[in-house]
Parts: sequence; structure tokens; C-alpha cells
Amino acid sequence: MPEPSERFEPGSVLIRRADREAGDGKLRPCVVISSAARGHDETAETVLVVPLTSDTDGKQRLPMPVIAPDPGNGLLQRSAAMCGRVSCIRKARLNERIGTIHPQELRRVRLGVAAVIGLADLLTAASIERASRP
Repeated sequence: MPEPSERFEPGSVLIRRADREAGDGKLRPCVVISSAARGHDETAETVLVVPLTSDTDGKQRLPMPVIAPDPGNGLLQRSAAMCGRVSCIRKARLNERIGTIHPQELRRVRLGVAAVIGLADLLTAASIERASRP
């Protein structure tokens, strides 16, 4: 198991229980999008994460960038980042790290979150175009 400081690095892929009140409670991979400083801060009880879903047509688009499986990220299927479902979750609920996504993929996820929460006006068209490339 990775050290706690590594476990919550931006781009870490962790397993968490789905948090729907009436949902199935299944385990779901998610990506840490919080800053490295927050992930390393032992007094910070929470981090921001974006859940992943394998229910995807495989096309790259914001706000649900697709991440291909590879040995480094631990994913078994192509997965879309559900940027509209970003959540603040207790570190204690994120105890299994399966891998890390590439920095370019983390950038696409963060851009997707920015678009969903209305920060797209702060982004240039060029940065969105770069991030949506496979």
C-alpha cells in the first residue's frame, strides 16, 4: 500500500464506494483532482475526486474525458471521468490506490470540471482544444 502522501497525489486512481442514497453502493474508481499540498496535508480530512465510469462510447469530449486502461493507471476498461459529479470525500473512505493517470489526462479531467462549474470563460479555446486531443 502506498504511503499516505503518495496515495492522495493529483491523478491518483483510487477505489471508493458509490455514494448514491438509493444506489447500489458498488465500488467505483475515482481520480484525485485536489492539489498535492492538500493530499499531503495530514490535517486535511478530505480531497476532491472525480468518479469514473466504464459506461462510455469511447469518444473524447468535455466534460467527460475518456481514459484508456494501462498498467500505470490500474483501470481494466476505457473509463469516462464524470466531471459533473466532482465530490469532496473523506480520505478515510479512499483506502485502495490502483494507479495514477498521466498528467495530460489529469489536465483533461480538471478542464472538464472547470467547464462544468462555469469556469470555461477563464479558459482559452486553445487550451480546451489541446486537452480534448487523445
